[in-house]
Amino acid sequence: MTKPFWPGKCVVITGASSGIGRALAEHLAPRGAKLGLIARRADVLDELSRSLVERGTAAAYAAAADVSDADAMAAAVEALQSALGPCDLLVANAGIYRKSRVQDFDAAKARAVIATNVQGTLNAIAAVLPGMIRRGSGHLAAVASIAALVALPAAGVYRASKAAVVALLDSLRVDLAPLGIRVTLIGPGFVDTPMLTDEERKTIKNLVTAEEAARRIARALERGRAECWFPRSTWLLARAAGWLPRGLYRRIMAGYPEMEETGL
Repeated sequence: MTKPFWPGKCVVITGASSGIGRALAEHLAPRGAKLGLIARRADVLDELSRSLVERGTAAAYAAAADVSDADAMAAAVEALQSALGPCDLLVANAGIYRKSRVQDFDAAKARAVIATNVQGTLNAIAAVLPGMIRRGSGHLAAVASIAALVALPAAGVYRASKAAVVALLDSLRVDLAPLGIRVTLIGPGFVDTPMLTDEERKTIKNLVTAEEAARRIARALERGRAECWFPRSTWLLARAAGWLPRGLYRRIMAGYPEMEETGL
């Protein structure tokens, strides 16, 4: 009989207060994982940790921190590991979207996206990796996006940030495999999270709920998969788009709507 995967595992999730991060925590709660929750909003995290304990998780602790702040992240992870034990699995999920329209390109917005999506992932990994290397075991996962594979209108900085995560995890996988540490890249398409507007929810095809995303991610982590792109139809379209002549691609995307910013 196969031993259950999650009971007793210490799982640290960044961006845990909403969207994919919250859905993943709620998915893992009844499966016996010990959950370390990181996000900026302490009140929301505290409410979530209480509800997870009520749902039967082995343990759930919250540590408020901005992932772009390396010192704050190190302190948050240290506090969570003091309460839960060494981190077995990190899910670096925190991310934001800001438009990068060429007509009014905003460097401050660009820096915010890079700080959260790229530096935030680096800070989370840096906080747990030394311990994993000492123990000779562990699992790193980070949430990128199918947007890393395609050029979408007004989304250049967001795409660049997610492409950086893809490249980072590809390289870490090579370096960490001999040390007994697994690496999983998570690449969702459009997921129904607070990032989307109501209008986008009506028009986006192949929209995945946060709960379905959590199930797919958990299954990929259980199986130790190197990559988890979903939904498959969106991933295939993105891959196919890469083979189109550049002129044809530009004409097609000229009519594609820009994503709106939410949760600013």
